[in-house]
Amino acid sequence: MVSLLTSPASSLDLGQWIPGLKLTPFLSQRVEYETNVFQVPSHAQDDIIFKTIPGFLADYTYGPHSLSAGYRAEILRYLDLTSQDTVHHIAVGQLRLDFPSTLLNIRDDYRRTSDPPNTELVGRILSDINVLAPEAEYRLSPRFAVGGNYSWTYVHFDDFAVGELLDRNEHLFGASVFYKILPKTDLRLNYSYGFKTFTFLSDRDVTRHIFTVSVRGDITAKLSSTFRIGVEKRIPDSSFEPGYTGLVAGGDWTYKPTERTTITLITERSLQESTFGDVPFFVTTSAALSAQHRWNKVTFNAQVAAGVNDYPSKQTIFDQTKWRQDTFYSYGGGVEYDVQPWLTLGAEYTHGARRSNFDIFDFSDDKIVGRVTLHF
Repeated sequence: MVSLLTSPASSLDLGQWIPGLKLTPFLSQRVEYETNVFQVPSHAQDDIIFKTIPGFLADYTYGPHSLSAGYRAEILRYLDLTSQDTVHHIAVGQLRLDFPSTLLNIRDDYRRTSDPPNTELVGRILSDINVLAPEAEYRLSPRFAVGGNYSWTYVHFDDFAVGELLDRNEHLFGASVFYKILPKTDLRLNYSYGFKTFTFLSDRDVTRHIFTVSVRGDITAKLSSTFRIGVEKRIPDSSFEPGYTGLVAGGDWTYKPTERTTITLITERSLQESTFGDVPFFVTTSAALSAQHRWNKVTFNAQVAAGVNDYPSKQTIFDQTKWRQDTFYSYGGGVEYDVQPWLTLGAEYTHGARRSNFDIFDFSDDKIVGRVTLHF
């Protein structure tokens, strides 16, 4: 089933009309108080935000094959900062064809939101991001398989000052070898070649070479992983731009000590495009730990995350010249209560902050959320 960051409690089985089809419509109403809407270092503006979130998940299964789709809208209405009123659109589709020796998976993710897409950008900024990612895998034997992957990422910002620097298309082509080290676990070796072409500033165009090794599947009955680690070489088309050769990593580790408890560790080390000065990118290294426990009709969750952004060249702001480095962190928790199979109540609190060696990039932000979700 495709995930849209919701947890529907039930679904409509439409199998009597179309065998294998399930539909899950939902409607959620959130009231959110945020202390620093634009994540600024001083003169923060707080507000109450009403979010109405309608959406659906659909899943069609035919034997080992499946077709999934999902969509949700987020209708944001600010109590005071009405100029920020907007509608977010999040959609995903996935086709999975699993034949005896061949697996084909095609997924497309689309997001139009005013949420910052990385930890450098802050405040409210409208953007469109679409990722199309087909993959194929051919099983040579019960243990060995080979595969190919491709991804196309489209990024566009409504704000021209940001879009002039960041609007781009990214293409990545890859080949993999899989070896089954355990009955439900694969070891994957992958090489990917790609390039990024920027819409307005071709000086930012780059070529990429990425080598990774990863673990995929259930390592034990209680532990599963999608973790990958490797090296990326980033070669700029322009000789005056900095390049990069170094460690990259990402993925998650999920541990389920009991049927009711889930602990997840998500790690990332990657290169992100930058709008800071004339620095084209920064390296972000982060980890997020979350825990969820269900007790009867109540689900408790808690999370903590931290990371560092490192920039590859010195910049001058006011009378300071140095390599920028940001440290960011967040923590929070929440609770959900299933009043009925079709009705869920929830509340959560999150604190986030960034600390930089350039003080003008510091901020703190707190969010308190209450929500009601209907599952049809």
